[in-house]
Amino acid sequence: MIKEPNKLLQMILPQLKSGSEFLDLGCGTGIDAIFMVENDFIVTAVDNSQEKISMLKEAINNKGDLKNNIRLFRQDINIFAIEKNKYQVIQAFNSLQFLTKETGLKIIENIRESLSANGFIIISCFTIGDSLYQKPINKNRCFFEPQELKNLFSDSEIIFYKEKIIGDPGHPNFEQPHQHAVARLVAKKNN
Repeated sequence: MIKEPNKLLQMILPQLKSGSEFLDLGCGTGIDAIFMVENDFIVTAVDNSQEKISMLKEAINNKGDLKNNIRLFRQDINIFAIEKNKYQVIQAFNSLQFLTKETGLKIIENIRESLSANGFIIISCFTIGDSLYQKPINKNRCFFEPQELKNLFSDSEIIFYKEKIIGDPGHPNFEQPHQHAVARLVAKKNN
């Protein structure tokens, strides 16, 4: 199980204004959400799993006054209404591949339109090089072609972009170690 915040979020932290808003779409157990609360950000965390939201709620309840700086929503990220110009950082980390490609692209466009000026977007998603893409059931899911994610942000400042194969130590419903083909992006919205 992952115990530390994602490296992309850690990379941009020095460029962020403390006290600003962070939106975590598909927050899972909330490692990144907790990290941002601990670094004095106002956090909105969204996940469709009641189990994950309950785990995050329990972890936050142990943080004393910090729990006042986080809002939790058990909701599908594809229907969550993102408030315009509110968030300095919006993250969708390993959540888009669970959606259809059409829905994933709509979420990305919504993120782009809603982010505050000079705000940051963090996305980690699966590419068509992932073995899961080869299964017929996943052909209409949100997996990206080479360079496709980067090209969606051609009008933004690309801070980081990389496509690679990563190791996954296993997780519920698939306990064995395996690999995934991913694209990872950090982009800064131009004014």
